Amino acid sequence: MENIIQQILTEAAKKFFDYFETNGIGTLDRMAEDIKALSDNMSAQMLCAFIDQADEAICEAKSERKKDEITIHERNVPRTLYTALGSFTYKRTYFNSSFGRSYLLDDVLGVSSYERVDAGVSARFVNTAATHSYGRSAAIVADGNVSRQSVWNKTMNTGEVAYIPKPADYTPEALHIFADEDHVSMQDGSNTIVSLVTVCAGKQAVCKGRNKLIEPFHVQGYGMDKDTLWGYVYALCAEKFDMDLIGKVFIYGDGASWIKGGLDVFPYSVYSIDTFHYRKRMRSLFSGEVGSKFTLKAYAAVADDDIATFEATSRAMLTALLDTIPEGRAKERKVERLNDNIGFILNNWGAIQNSRLPDVIGSCTEAMVSHVLSERLSRNPMGWSKKGLSKLAMIRVYVLNGGKVTPADTISLKHSSKRNRVANKIDKYENIVKLQNDEIFKDTKSWRWFEVDSKISGKTTGTKVVLDALGKLRDVS
Repeated sequence: MENIIQQILTEAAKKFFDYFETNGIGTLDRMAEDIKALSDNMSAQMLCAFIDQADEAICEAKSERKKDEITIHERNVPRTLYTALGSFTYKRTYFNSSFGRSYLLDDVLGVSSYERVDAGVSARFVNTAATHSYGRSAAIVADGNVSRQSVWNKTMNTGEVAYIPKPADYTPEALHIFADEDHVSMQDGSNTIVSLVTVCAGKQAVCKGRNKLIEPFHVQGYGMDKDTLWGYVYALCAEKFDMDLIGKVFIYGDGASWIKGGLDVFPYSVYSIDTFHYRKRMRSLFSGEVGSKFTLKAYAAVADDDIATFEATSRAMLTALLDTIPEGRAKERKVERLNDNIGFILNNWGAIQNSRLPDVIGSCTEAMVSHVLSERLSRNPMGWSKKGLSKLAMIRVYVLNGGKVTPADTISLKHSSKRNRVANKIDKYENIVKLQNDEIFKDTKSWRWFEVDSKISGKTTGTKVVLDALGKLRDVS
């Protein structure tokens, strides 16, 4: 093993110096790309050497294998995976055992059966797919050497990931909760709703005309009923803050009934209408030549909290408008739309008045939905399956909350089940491999592998200077 490693490092050093001797100093991007290729090749050879040694250790553990009734069926069976080093091939032994034929080395290495991409790259695919399309994720992570279908498969096989906030250093006097939904197109031509709740401790100025939320986190509720969603939101808030110290909770929304469900969950909560939706309704209601005549009086009624005057003004405007529109379906649709706008404002009158309270920081529900959900789920023409939407919404919100999908999250349930069944056997052979590695590395701090270089002699070369210097090193701890 020592000779193999020394040979790999010696050849690698020679290739590095030969490269610069042949090419000299070039552009940084070109040199970095070429040197990375040489480094990856050396790393792959080193990895192969240690994997071969691990397989050999399992094969040589004859007494342990005899006790476990494990016999060799076939040697040097190749396995190719796409890894962080690119396409990587190693060889291992196929065993007969009481729990079926298996590659013990694959189990030790954590490689699932039939997988073509290792768990580390799979995790990178999933994390990237949270913000990019599957095809773009394949291009970013694997230079297009893996198909977009493979990225989709890895994403769909990812287990449940949930954001659990860390306790905050302090508890604010008030919490601010923004709630809205994204409308997502499905593959069957229908539309569905993905609800989003964003919780923060307030806002702070970044520069003139720009603010940012303080310690925000997001919760998506695709497939949840409103009671389950708001119970989940409260649980996360309680995980992060001392809810007994929260004096007030402001909930911002567009008037949807599910958003008002938060008032039943959070004590001391106040519901405030999202001003974007309120102003949109007002502009639609009092538009045109006739409507503009009633605008000032209507806005004054809202400012004075005079609901009776607002209703009377709206009905007067509607009566005046009807006299200018000819009978027909267009008139019916116009009346229906105007009545809907009037009903929205009257039904949310209290929330509209709350939007002017001094502690209300203003709503950013539309911006949150656009940034957190729409950017990946609905902005571009696409159609989702229920499974795909459920997975992607979960993973995207998890990643945007600061979470990171790990290799363990991407390992298939089938592989995990098999490993659990034979855990005691695998642990034994993992320990055998570890003991052998300890034996190999027990003298590495002396760097004695580099003290003798039988392959380089004669005139002094750059490679020889480097290896001579490494040979003189002792303790590097």
